[in-house]
Amino acid sequence: MEAMWTGLVIILASVVVTAIALLLFGRSRAHDQADDRDADSRGFLGAVISGLFIVALAFYMVIVWEEGGAAEDNAAREAAAVADVYWQTAVVPQPQRDHIRSLLTEYPKLVVDQEWPKLAAGEPDDKTTETLNSLHTEILSLPTSPDQVKSARERSLERMREITDLRRDRLDSAGGLDNTGRIMLIGTIAGAVAMIVFPMLIGFTARKRHILQMSLTSAVLAFVCVLCVGMTQPFDGWFRVQPEAFTSLTEELAGIPVEESR
Repeated sequence: MEAMWTGLVIILASVVVTAIALLLFGRSRAHDQADDRDADSRGFLGAVISGLFIVALAFYMVIVWEEGGAAEDNAAREAAAVADVYWQTAVVPQPQRDHIRSLLTEYPKLVVDQEWPKLAAGEPDDKTTETLNSLHTEILSLPTSPDQVKSARERSLERMREITDLRRDRLDSAGGLDNTGRIMLIGTIAGAVAMIVFPMLIGFTARKRHILQMSLTSAVLAFVCVLCVGMTQPFDGWFRVQPEAFTSLTEELAGIPVEESR
């Protein structure tokens, strides 16, 4: 909600600043004779600025869209790997089976309740890390015989490596944009500003229809920039990835009948 109000303030401020600038800057040229000798070059330069803005925006949107999609897919794969380990431990002797399964049940709850909120700030949760390390230790300590237990142990270790790698990717994504993404974001914002400033520099008049046109353009461009800034982090902002995969996993594990988990 706070981010939404901040974005609205920025959009309104851009409109007000644009209108005031046109009134102050355009009045001195309101009665000037139009000089069309450089109209073609000005039109070409304006088209170049618009083109660069569109290219930077397109590249940026592709980058953040892929990043958000990858974060969501990785979360689903991580949850699926946890569920697989849970079922693999069906042949593990007691009391290790119950201990491992209690850790596996606790892990998605910790991800949802403690780690996910911290991802908005790019930080991991120590309790989640501790639980994951405990799972590694418990599975490594499983016996290597009989063959059923050995197979389950090896399969679970493979899945634990996958869980660890996917969680590391999730934490890396929480750090925000890479250098390419930052450059594209800067290019998008710079292009949006240039599309407003350029008409003023070439003598945009203070006629009402011009002020209305430029104010509307400024509002749209400000909205686009606010939207882009709000998408710099896949776990924060208006389009943040939700921990639905882990929430569903918690419900799935809780719905397993007791007789099937022993």
